[in-house]
Amino acid sequence: MMFLDRLLRYLASILLLGLLLAVVAGVVSRQINAPLPWTDELAQYLLVWTGFVGWVLASRRHSHIRITVFTDRLPQLAARGLEVATQCAIAAFGCGLIWFAIPLIRRNWDVESIALPVTAAFLYLPLPALGLALLLQAIADAYSALTRPVHVEGGQVL
Repeated sequence: MMFLDRLLRYLASILLLGLLLAVVAGVVSRQINAPLPWTDELAQYLLVWTGFVGWVLASRRHSHIRITVFTDRLPQLAARGLEVATQCAIAAFGCGLIWFAIPLIRRNWDVESIALPVTAAFLYLPLPALGLALLLQAIADAYSALTRPVHVEGGQVL
């Protein structure tokens, strides 16, 4: 998994650098009164893709924002059950992304992009991979929650 994490970090860096270059090229070209029409659309695509890669990275690192006021007050087994239920919901969302992304890509495959020489479906191409990554990470996190040792104090499960 270390290789996958490193690959995702490199991909995020490349996408972010490409986004920066596209925006700078657009700004500079407009300043010299020779606007490049493709820079805005490329920046849009790269922003969306960077967000997708960031989403997967945040899921892998468990760094999404969580409000734990409620779960911190639950007994350990109930908190574990809630974590498993949360991961099941995330897995269902990943399945939904895969399920709905494929027809979305097919519908847009013959639609031309406005300024780039690619199909409009290019924007949605990362969605099935994102859904699969979320699904697999949720399964791993649910398994981890189920197999974590239970802390016992004074004969009571906390």
